[in-house]
Amino acid sequence: MTFNYTVKTQKNIKDVISEITDKLSEIKFGVLGTLDFKEIFAKKGIDYPHQYKLLEVCNPQAAKQALDSDPNIGLLLPCTIAVYEQNEENFISLAKPTELLSVASNVELESMGKEIEAKLIQIIDQIK
Repeated sequence: MTFNYTVKTQKNIKDVISEITDKLSEIKFGVLGTLDFKEIFAKKGIDYPHQYKLLEVCNPQAAKQALDSDPNIGLLLPCTIAVYEQNEENFISLAKPTELLSVASNVELESMGKEIEAKLIQIIDQIK
């Protein structure tokens, strides 16, 4: 199994991020922050010619439940979705919650991870 779910999109990165943000709110998820790697690297004097944005997304209720189950799960939160360009094409990529949570060996979290992953993949597929 692969730790990520990645699809190619014909849309530009700005539009993808806007659509993801809107769709996430429909399922009670929000974007906590966006890391813009091109901008971060530029501030450090490193040239990175590609757009790469990492969205930190979270459902507060699910996060609380996960932390109540095991405080160390906080190390795996929030969920991340990358929107980036590579070889003049744009991609959307999700770090699969099921793969991340598999290290916890917790049946309750495994079930939660499957549910969250299915919802996030559905959103990505709607947007691509």
